[in-house]
Amino acid sequence: MISGTQTLFNWSLRSDSRSIYPHIVRAGFAGFMLLAVMGAWGQSLTGMAPGLSFFRWICNLNVLLIAVAGISYFVSAVTEEKDSGTLALLRLAGASPLSIVLSKSTSRLISALMLLLIQLPFTFLAITLGGVTWQQIIAAYLALAAWLCVVANMALFCSVRCSTSGRAAALATAVLLLFFASGPLLLEFSKLSSVSWLSPRALNACRHLHDEQQLMNVTTRLDEIFLTTASLKFVAAQFWRSTALGGLLFLCSVLLFNCYSEPADDNTHGTSAAVRRYTIGRCWKLPVVWKDFLFFTGGKSFLILKVFAYAALIAGFVWFHQLENPNATQWLSPDLTRVAFGIVSLLFTVEMLLYASNSLFLEVRQSAVASLKMLPIPTPLLLLQKTAACAVALSPGLLAVLFLCCYDGAAILDIEDLPGTIVGWIIVMTLLTHLTILLSLYTRWAALPLAVFITMISFPCIGGAAVGLTEITRSAAALNGIPWGVWLGVIVNLLWMWLFVLLPIEIEIVNRWNRLSQQ
Repeated sequence: MISGTQTLFNWSLRSDSRSIYPHIVRAGFAGFMLLAVMGAWGQSLTGMAPGLSFFRWICNLNVLLIAVAGISYFVSAVTEEKDSGTLALLRLAGASPLSIVLSKSTSRLISALMLLLIQLPFTFLAITLGGVTWQQIIAAYLALAAWLCVVANMALFCSVRCSTSGRAAALATAVLLLFFASGPLLLEFSKLSSVSWLSPRALNACRHLHDEQQLMNVTTRLDEIFLTTASLKFVAAQFWRSTALGGLLFLCSVLLFNCYSEPADDNTHGTSAAVRRYTIGRCWKLPVVWKDFLFFTGGKSFLILKVFAYAALIAGFVWFHQLENPNATQWLSPDLTRVAFGIVSLLFTVEMLLYASNSLFLEVRQSAVASLKMLPIPTPLLLLQKTAACAVALSPGLLAVLFLCCYDGAAILDIEDLPGTIVGWIIVMTLLTHLTILLSLYTRWAALPLAVFITMISFPCIGGAAVGLTEITRSAAALNGIPWGVWLGVIVNLLWMWLFVLLPIEIEIVNRWNRLSQQ
């Protein structure tokens, strides 16, 4: 067993080291760190000490990238073998669950830890900028390493438990969102002392669970590191708890591997003729839309499930509002409406990114590009049909957002700089989804984290150009007496971004798809 484990582990590390894409990611991150340090040094010439703000921004970026990697890079450790049907071959060759898990997951964890390690030389330069000590840097990176350990092993458990990469990514996303949302929710529930039917024991339990969640929360630990320099501990409770939880999840993945090692069931729409008639039905006039909606996004059953899930989420906010204000006549207060709007928009965004990262990637992995190319449909129209299928699957989230806007539009309009927020979201999401789709045609995995990284690097340039063009358009509109100058600037920004940024990416996606169909 040890020989097989070592063989698969060494093979996985060597294949990762020989691949060009992990090295590009590491070099790009190091280059970005160098540019950020140079920018902070430029700010220090004005008499400021930007070291702490620079270091805080880098740590928050790492937290985000680790979370995104958990739902895209680590989560496909075992499910990619299930999707391609090669897991049975590994078992037939005598590979044990431990060897498979070590080779497919721990090697990726080591590669991610190397990405953290390569940042240290550049991060230490922030000490010369002022406001940061080397003890804070070491403590912060130990906290990030522990956070990476727990996220990677959580994604590994989801990969072992689920039969497809899409289901594993959805489960990992739900777990991460629940973890970050549980802190504020438990804190608010612990304050409901005026509710008669909630016992003090239940409130104390909520308060205790909130304290435990804060002890494991990496953002809380980083805030503590940023605020203190005296008697700073390198290793705190967050490190030990995260490491222990990561080890426990790894052990559970190994022990439960045989229970969930069956390949994905192709007949997921029932064996009964009545069930198949309802869930599958006849092919639509747009066959690619029908195929992707049914076999990629889950079909009617999963669409109805998402409708009930969003309805249950909104109903939960209504129930919470009634607990706080038993005599309230409104379903939701303006504050809760804005919070619900933000959470639903976040779920909608995550769902959109997951569809973008897997829509074309699964066709490439299943070697179905050549078969789709044989259809009498032009490539741009075929890709548009796949986009339409994802749009149909995203309709429950869009309906939930529209419902909240119609219910209390005044509360939504009170959000600070709402037009700028909407425009910024549109620009970021269009760029991020296009990059994710393009990178999914080139890389075996990690298309979504890599797209997030490139977007965060390029957005300051694109955002600065968009703000400047908006101001120019607004001034020109004001001089010529044209109303709605702000929205005219929005239209101009969207037009130039599509022409000079998105259109070249779309052309490359089509060309890459055509090249893959010829292989």
